[in-house]
Amino acid sequence: MVMRRFLVLSALVAVAACKKDVEPRDISVAEAAVQFNAGTATPVDANTPEYRDSAGWVPGAVLLTDYAEYPLAELPQDKNRPLVFYCTSRM
Repeated sequence: MVMRRFLVLSALVAVAACKKDVEPRDISVAEAAVQFNAGTATPVDANTPEYRDSAGWVPGAVLLTDYAEYPLAELPQDKNRPLVFYCTSRM
């Protein structure tokens, strides 16, 4: 299952709302999974396409074209729903 693979491999999860007064914060993989399952946050995959091909991704995630530089148009237009950015560290 893709979600299980994500839970095992994920090393960094940060949540950021699109509001100016909300600071990004780290959350646990378990908290991210709860939010994804409840539909209260949007997953944003910052992995490379090659890594996604081998490891998978969270179903319904926004797939960024590049983790460092991507067009803002790739992000959802809903500014009231938190975004949870995740990537897998190869450390």
